[in-house]
Amino acid sequence: MDEKVIKIINEARWTDGQKVRNRLEDITYNPMRSQEEFVMRLVRENAKTKYGHANHFESIRNLEDFRRTLPLTTYDDYSPYIEQIVNGERNILTAYLTEHISTLDGYRKLPQSRWGVQTSNDYGFCSGFYIAGNHGYLTDGMTLNLIDINSEHLPAGMTIGSLLGKLLMKRDVNNDWVYVIPFNVANLFDKTNTLYLQALFALKQKNISLAICEQYINMVELLRYIEKHWPQLTEDIERGNQYIQPDAERADAIREIMETHQIGTQIVEQLWPGLHCVMVYDVDNLSASFELLRTYCGSKVHFVFTGISSPEGTFTTTLNLDDPQTVLIPDSVFYEFKPKEAKDYNQLLTIDQLEIGRSYELVVTTLSGLYRYKTRKTFLVVGRYHDTPTVIIDKDK
Repeated sequence: MDEKVIKIINEARWTDGQKVRNRLEDITYNPMRSQEEFVMRLVRENAKTKYGHANHFESIRNLEDFRRTLPLTTYDDYSPYIEQIVNGERNILTAYLTEHISTLDGYRKLPQSRWGVQTSNDYGFCSGFYIAGNHGYLTDGMTLNLIDINSEHLPAGMTIGSLLGKLLMKRDVNNDWVYVIPFNVANLFDKTNTLYLQALFALKQKNISLAICEQYINMVELLRYIEKHWPQLTEDIERGNQYIQPDAERADAIREIMETHQIGTQIVEQLWPGLHCVMVYDVDNLSASFELLRTYCGSKVHFVFTGISSPEGTFTTTLNLDDPQTVLIPDSVFYEFKPKEAKDYNQLLTIDQLEIGRSYELVVTTLSGLYRYKTRKTFLVVGRYHDTPTVIIDKDK
């Protein structure tokens, strides 16, 4: 491990994030202007697609035309189009190259255009790295990567699997230097050895400054596994095996920590003194049991809740450390909102019409070919960043 190289790469991550943050600063002052530009660009560039022809994109001249002409949709409206895309056909839902196929609810497929993937990278990874780096929690150590990167290559040339894993793999120039769990090992994971390998590599590496996980429970499960299996893990670290070189000094340090550790109490600072930040992607599933992770981490570990996203789109992005409140992204998605109390979708609102303290169901048009799509997600508006609403997931449905 070359600490100078790690620092250079992490500083580059922060720089990428700063560029995204600067763009966010600009577009959140007049979000409707960005929203209108977003829609008209989509209509113009996708007019010759199969979906564009079927829905008369060529006749759309403004935002009002768009909302009047296109129907509201659900997943079933896209099924025949998606199968054509998976089979390698182009210009179906979008003119943009389809780079990846995500899975929704374990079985439904959603195409991801190259532009959509880049936007997810910008407002997910880059924004999160910016927040971590801005507080000094990024440059000095490696990144503990607990995101599933397994994917398959389809005959048409696309990959299928986790979008977060796809984003992690896109930065392959950095992988060998900054990630604790080698990607060639991560690709070997199966249900029987995933936690073992994660725990083995995590314990072997002391110099970790950041952990990234799809859900907070990923980190909790890792720590619980370490609590239960640390004698075998330390023995493997001491002797070495097919995955790691022997390290008796690190093994002794781990034993000293674990022999006095009480189950369910703070452990992160002892095992990884430099780990001061955890990035969590699935904020939909934060719950009261999240406090268990806080207990394991202690007061010196902070959290970046990267935003609200799904295979359907990247909807919000982070603003501050330790804050689940995130801001809508005016140039990532075109948003429409159904007031929670409304009985139908006849009076959808735009981003400039939302009121603080009220909840809305989200309808989106995305960079990957969803048009006026009912997400069934409900947001609570809690404030504003410049002129753009900030939201959290509405748990009171």
